[in-house]
Amino acid sequence: MNLMNKKFYLALAVCTAFFFVTPAGIAECSALWESVSGDFREAVLESGKEEMATEPVSADETAEMVEIEYDGKMISVDIRDLILMADGEGGQKVDLGDPSRYGKQLETAPLYGVRKEEPGEYQNVSYEEDEYYAEPEAPSNLGISEREYEEEQRARRWAEVFEDLSLREIDDKALELVREFGEAKDAVPPITGVAGSVVITWSSYTPKIVCRPMYVTDIILQPGESVTGVHPGDPVRWSFVPSVSGSGENAQTHVMIKPLASDISTNVIINTDRRTYQLDLISSAKDFMPSVSFSYPGDSIKAWDVFMTEKKKERESSVALSSGYSIDPENLHLAYEIRGRDSLRWKPIRVWDDGVKTYIQFKKGSTRKSVEAPVLVVYEHKKEVLVNYRAARDIYIVDRVFDKAALIVGTGSTQYRVVITRLNAE
Repeated sequence: MNLMNKKFYLALAVCTAFFFVTPAGIAECSALWESVSGDFREAVLESGKEEMATEPVSADETAEMVEIEYDGKMISVDIRDLILMADGEGGQKVDLGDPSRYGKQLETAPLYGVRKEEPGEYQNVSYEEDEYYAEPEAPSNLGISEREYEEEQRARRWAEVFEDLSLREIDDKALELVREFGEAKDAVPPITGVAGSVVITWSSYTPKIVCRPMYVTDIILQPGESVTGVHPGDPVRWSFVPSVSGSGENAQTHVMIKPLASDISTNVIINTDRRTYQLDLISSAKDFMPSVSFSYPGDSIKAWDVFMTEKKKERESSVALSSGYSIDPENLHLAYEIRGRDSLRWKPIRVWDDGVKTYIQFKKGSTRKSVEAPVLVVYEHKKEVLVNYRAARDIYIVDRVFDKAALIVGTGSTQYRVVITRLNAE
C-alpha cells in the first residue's frame, strides 16, 4: 500500500470518527476530506487510472461495512464509499460515491421516521410498493404524552379527510360548468306577466327568487301541473305552503314561500308530474318578488308537433264523409270493371260507391311510389271531363257516382290509362 493510499484511509477514518462522535468537528472533517480526496484524485489522474477518479476506492475483501441513514433509510454501505461534508450552516451531509451499488439495500431496507425521545432510536415503519404505512404504537412506547399522541392521530385523520375532500381535475371541470350555468350569460331575460308577476323561462338558468320576511312570494306553476315533492335546503328558517287556484283542467298549483329572517339564503327543488324546478332563494329586508311564473318554450314546440300530427292523420284518414252523413249497406254498389295493364303499379284493386260518392282503392303505397299520381276523368257524352276528388291515404274519394271513368298517367305515345266501368248501371 503506497503512501497516498495510507493517507487516504487515515483521513477517511478520522473523518468518520469526527462525523459519528463529535458533531462539532464536521467542518474540520469536511476540510480534511476535501484535501485528501483532492490529493487522491490528482494521484489517480497522474497514474492514468481515470476510471477511479469518480470512485476513490473499489470494494474488496477488506471492506468495512457500516450502518448509516441514507435517503430516509438505514442501509449497510462500504465506509470507503462515504463522502462526508458540511453544509453552509454547519449541518452534516452524507452522500455515496456510487449509490447504484446499494440499490437492493435501498429497496429492502426499512424506513425510519418519527424519532423517539431516546437518541438514536426510531419508530419502525413498514415499506410496501413505494408507499409507507406507519404501525401505530402506544404513547408510552413513543415516549410522548396521551395528549400529544391524540393530537398526532387527529392530524393524521385530518390529512385523510383533506385527501377525500380534494377535487380531481375532472371534478374541477364539472364545477366550471356549474359556474358557467350560474352566470346565466346566455339566458333568456324575464318578462312581466299577468298582474305584474315575473315570468321566467324554465330551465334556461337557475333563477334567484328575492323574498322578504313577513311577506309571501307566490310561485305559480303550469295549469294542470301537480307537485310531487318540495325539498328546501333550509326548512327551518323558510316556510313552503301549497295552494291551488281554479278547478278541473284549469286548476293551478301555487307554492307560497316566506322567510323568517332577512339576509339569509338557501335553495329549493320542486318536483312535479311534468318537470323539476330548481330555485335559489334570497331573503332581503326591503325587496321581494310578489309572484313568479314560468314560460315553457318546449311545450310550444310540442303543441305544434301535436297539431301537425293531427292534421296529417286527418289527411291520411280513411274515408271521411260529410257531417251528418251515414253509410247505408243497402246502398253500397260493388260491381265495377277495372281494365288496364296489370304491370301498372297504380292500377286500382277495387272500386265501390255508396250512391253519393265513389271510392277507388289502390295498393298500399302505390300512388306515393309512382312518378306521378294518376289523374281521374269521367266520360260524359263521349268526352273526358275532370271531376272533384281527393286522395285519402291510398283511396281516391270522388264527389259523385259515374258510369265510366279513366285513370290517366302521361301523354301522347307514353300515356297509360286504366278504365273503370260501373256494371249494372241503370
